[in-house]
Amino acid sequence: MISYPLPRTGWCPARLHTGIFTDHTLFTGTVEDVYDYPEHTAGLGILTMFAGAGECALNHRTERLSGQAWMLVNKGSRLSLHLSQMGTRPVILFFHTRMVERLLGSGDFAPLERMHTGELTFRPQLEELAALGDSCSSFITLKADSIIRNILDALICHARQAAMLASRLEVAKGSTRIELFKRLSAARDHILTHYASSVTLDDMAEIAMLNRQHFLRMFRQCYRLTPHQFLTEIRLQQAQHRLLHSEDSVTLICLQTGFESLSSFSGLFRQRFGLSPSALRRSRQVMN
Repeated sequence: MISYPLPRTGWCPARLHTGIFTDHTLFTGTVEDVYDYPEHTAGLGILTMFAGAGECALNHRTERLSGQAWMLVNKGSRLSLHLSQMGTRPVILFFHTRMVERLLGSGDFAPLERMHTGELTFRPQLEELAALGDSCSSFITLKADSIIRNILDALICHARQAAMLASRLEVAKGSTRIELFKRLSAARDHILTHYASSVTLDDMAEIAMLNRQHFLRMFRQCYRLTPHQFLTEIRLQQAQHRLLHSEDSVTLICLQTGFESLSSFSGLFRQRFGLSPSALRRSRQVMN
């Protein structure tokens, strides 16, 4: 692994412009002034923020970056980065090009490039990787390779799952199918992030940039649930987790997870898990 700190000026290593990486490459560091990362041809990688916020342009489409969002970048895409806040800390990890090609096999598969919002599950691994620094010792190199391989395996698994979901859409043209999936994914991410508040069908359709009926039909094709069913499932899963791992009252958990009625919450919970919220709480106390 080679690690470079991000500079305070517009400097960018010339080899970034090729999109070819002969080793896993990590770019991170605290930026203390306005910073522009020039447009270049990227390799397969991920981009997020350890601190602060900024903007990236991927194939000339501007996206907002923060610690609650991460971007998957495909090999060959055009990427640039603009940071205007003092003290921001971006992190960009590009993967070894040939290793990626070996893992992807025949080359007929490409991860679906899009902005993801919500929890970055491999953020701890990225932070551990950044903490290793740029030492060339054998131990550090092996440790870095192990961390990156785990991130890459998870990323490819995630991307293959996304490709499978996208294939469910009954659309003839491949490029249209991918674009629709990206829009549906944005609406799904909105549900995962805002499940505790009021989320309407109109909200989700607007995020997906589709009319209500088209959005409803496409979402059901992709996820095998209606948007309302998906929202309810997320709320119930979150409620179950809080009942098992917090001391909050059943009423408070009901409100915290977006349910407005305790009776409807209890009924839906019993239907989904086979026992009432209070019964689940009592079972936890018995086990403890």
